[in-house]
Amino acid sequence: MVWRTVYICSVLAFAAVLTACGSSGASQDELDRARTEGEAQAKQQTKIEGIEKQLKSLKHGHGTNQPNTSGNTSGSYSSAGGNSNCGGGLSAGPNTTCPFAKQVESDYFSEIGSGAGTVVSYSPVTGKVYSMYCTAGSPHECTGGNNASVYFP
Repeated sequence: MVWRTVYICSVLAFAAVLTACGSSGASQDELDRARTEGEAQAKQQTKIEGIEKQLKSLKHGHGTNQPNTSGNTSGSYSSAGGNSNCGGGLSAGPNTTCPFAKQVESDYFSEIGSGAGTVVSYSPVTGKVYSMYCTAGSPHECTGGNNASVYFP
């Protein structure tokens, strides 16, 4: 994600320099093409980062978990609010599995550390990557994905 921002800023800075020089001969069409190419490369980088997250998760053995068909997620139990207690203060909302909640919590601390922000997390149950927005403070509440919710201190 950082690379995408850096690349877009570089393209915009380059365009500004060309515009300021005036004699460079860069047309608006050339600037638009450069901007479009920068956006396409940023999207591609985002996809690559998502795939790298999936690969990392699979390498750490998270890709071998299968969904628990008993209605209970990963051996956790359901609390009164419809949330599942995943252990260690971590809980998953009614539409969320504990393996995914654990991944979101791990990604939050490795990518954000503190404060609010968005993480892109791999679900070992669905095999897909989801974007989750996490709040600052304690407990953190992360929501997004496919109506998922995760809570941790």
